[in-house]
Amino acid sequence: MAKRKIEILCRNINITTINEKLSLQAIQNVKVHDFEDGLEYYSAVHESCNFIVTENPKDFYFNKIPVVNCEQFLFENTGSIF
Repeated sequence: MAKRKIEILCRNINITTINEKLSLQAIQNVKVHDFEDGLEYYSAVHESCNFIVTENPKDFYFNKIPVVNCEQFLFENTGSIF
């Protein structure tokens, strides 16, 4: 069942990649204090993502892409959190 749910998720979202260029952007941005958040951000920018979905939106204070939690994402895309 878990594999089936992951398959459905993968068919409905984009999965980004991280490369050397994106890693360097995260390292060189002085506003980015958490390297992993920087990787997520620059990967999302590179792939022209509409949102970053996280349970820690405050970690993306440097962000120019809308940051939402899971419930906000589901509500904005389905009109319901269930």
